[in-house]
Amino acid sequence: MDDATLFRRAFGVALILGVLSRLIVLRIVNRQQPTLPQDYIEQLILSFIASALGAIAFPALLDKEFAALTFLSVGIQQFQEVASEEELTLSNIEPNELVNKGITYIHDISKNYEVRNYLSIFSSLAASMAFILCNNILKFNFIMCVISAIIATGIVGYIFKKILSNKSLEDIVDVEVVPIEFDGALLKIGGVVITNIGLENSRKRYLKKGIGLKVIPKDLVSAGIIGDPAQQQAMLYNVYIHMGIDKDVDEPEFTPIARTNPNDNSVNFGFIPLVKDIDLTVEAIKSTPILDSSKGNNNAYSKSKQNK
Repeated sequence: MDDATLFRRAFGVALILGVLSRLIVLRIVNRQQPTLPQDYIEQLILSFIASALGAIAFPALLDKEFAALTFLSVGIQQFQEVASEEELTLSNIEPNELVNKGITYIHDISKNYEVRNYLSIFSSLAASMAFILCNNILKFNFIMCVISAIIATGIVGYIFKKILSNKSLEDIVDVEVVPIEFDGALLKIGGVVITNIGLENSRKRYLKKGIGLKVIPKDLVSAGIIGDPAQQQAMLYNVYIHMGIDKDVDEPEFTPIARTNPNDNSVNFGFIPLVKDIDLTVEAIKSTPILDSSKGNNNAYSKSKQNK
């Protein structure tokens, strides 16, 4: 086939595969409301644009249209700006949350949002390259070229999956349920003082509906991760979005606060979910993603004998 026909076919196949690769890993950014239709539409449009940029890049270079690199770089810059806008939006709605995400968690969400757009670019780029090279060098027919493009897309998708699949707290901690107690007005979770609860009715509510939780690190590196205030806030928020919280905006005494026990590096906190289901609450804690900014804490112990 002539070059024009080859490039058109390569572009079409790569465009489709780029969009499909994005759909497979589609995650809505606003994690508290994961079914907003406008978020799905936004993601589909961005994946189409990103796939088109990646699909056209290699044919354009072969045709000596080097301006395609300029458009590709401009497109990447636009995706960075979109991610920055997403971070700004999440930061603006943060004061309205009953339990805050924290600035670091918001930054992690926006960076993942940006990287997923790159998945479409590089998937379609790899598909386009595989299709054209298999046709020109290996002399494959159309079906074999499409299969080669699918394989190339799968390889890129696998690489991005490894990059995007962050570990969760389940890999580094154990979770125990501990008693909620009061020493006068002091709220104590597993013997650790959390805060002062002045109203008697509030103390009774904690004792009746609350769950005391103790997050125990498996080693010193894990202790550094869960000891990070940003990681603790992300954990509290993750429990909140999964279990809800039995409080109103004018009841700050029921906002969960995490405290570190210096004796064993565990993190203790009390929580009043809408439904008191201990197993689901523990599962929500363990599903919290490990923030990038928390991973380097205590890393000097990673090869220490104490960590074995």
